Amino acid sequence: MDYEALKKLRKWKTMVVSAHNEPWSIKVYYALHNGFIFLIEKNGKFFNNIIKDNRVSFTIDRDKPDYFIQGIGIIEILGDPKDLHEERATLLYKIPQNALFVKSGHTVMVRLIPEIIRITDMRNEPKKYNLDFNISDLNQGKKFPYLRALRPWSFQQSVTSLIFGAILATTINFYFLILSLIGLILIHGAYNALSDYFDYMYGVDKSNTMGSGGSRVLVDNILSPKKDLFYIIVLIIISAIIGLYLLILKPIIWPFIVLAIITGLLYGIPKIGWKWQALGDFAVFLAFGPGIFLGSYVLQGGTIRISEILISISLGFIIVAILHANNWRDMEDDRISNVKTVAIILGERGSMIYYIFLIWISFPLFLLAVYYNPNFFPILGSFLTIPWAIKLTKIALNKRNWNRNLLDIKTASFTALHLYFSVGFLIVYMLVIKFL
Repeated sequence: MDYEALKKLRKWKTMVVSAHNEPWSIKVYYALHNGFIFLIEKNGKFFNNIIKDNRVSFTIDRDKPDYFIQGIGIIEILGDPKDLHEERATLLYKIPQNALFVKSGHTVMVRLIPEIIRITDMRNEPKKYNLDFNISDLNQGKKFPYLRALRPWSFQQSVTSLIFGAILATTINFYFLILSLIGLILIHGAYNALSDYFDYMYGVDKSNTMGSGGSRVLVDNILSPKKDLFYIIVLIIISAIIGLYLLILKPIIWPFIVLAIITGLLYGIPKIGWKWQALGDFAVFLAFGPGIFLGSYVLQGGTIRISEILISISLGFIIVAILHANNWRDMEDDRISNVKTVAIILGERGSMIYYIFLIWISFPLFLLAVYYNPNFFPILGSFLTIPWAIKLTKIALNKRNWNRNLLDIKTASFTALHLYFSVGFLIVYMLVIKFL
């Protein structure tokens, strides 16, 4: 087996499939499960074509002509994805947003069983060859479930906020920085997993929803609830030890340690937690804005003034935007599960206005911060993200835009860029000041 090709097949997500009896193609998200599994529209044109002739051809690439995979195979109709637990779990584990198609009820799960897989490799010496494979080779493989349970893709917001706070301080103690980074990643991941654990145990996250922020380790039975809870407790204990050690070295950070404990542990507790009482936005705002940013700033010896407070508020708002985009999409599911969110209270129009406010308010707040402390002017590099803010606003204003369903993912990218540009410009500015 060509392991490079297999690795690409497992990693890449989309393929173009063409029917043989009629010149008609579709592009789909796929996963490997004894072949290629994907969703197609019930009674759609492609569905009707494969009923007549189930032989198809397919192409998988990354929109580059230097390396691509083609083949011929037959389509097997598996049935309603809601009834196919193992196949659905495999597909949604790789592409969680496919849950939107599953939930619609208008799709059917199919498997493409390849007869020929041909590799075209033009990267160095051009070569074309047929892949030697067994059907058993074509399985996805669900790696690193314990890492995935922590939702590591969400760490960029918290880690960058912490680094942001450290850089704005007068000096950086790298020992404190490394310890706080380790503790933050562990506690952030543990709280993510704990929230998912409660959501799963109380039926908020279901197998046919995106749920768990994309981790899906519980709804897809990749980890048992018992193992997951033990893992969470271990992480919390380790991060608590790090936090206590830093508290001993720097007692002034105690308010931020208390804030982390309160917002994290009380966030997802079923029925009484902040998430269940429409206080989830407030908790995330406190934790990711004033909590992480100002805590890191104080840890490094900084003195809190109005400019730092304005920056912390700005960071809190743009990170709340991610949560709100998720809650806005999931309003109906949350109502059924008796979860109260700001999105439910505001309704459709109010949620749209609130979202746009969260996206844009960071820009004037950063301007105000620079007004009060002109030395912070490099953070205005974040204004380079205005084109992304405009795109998100257009999506939010158009209820029929399909990207509304993925607004939380797109908002997370915007927020990350916002922070990256701010931190990046600050680092360049510090280097220039130091060496010139």
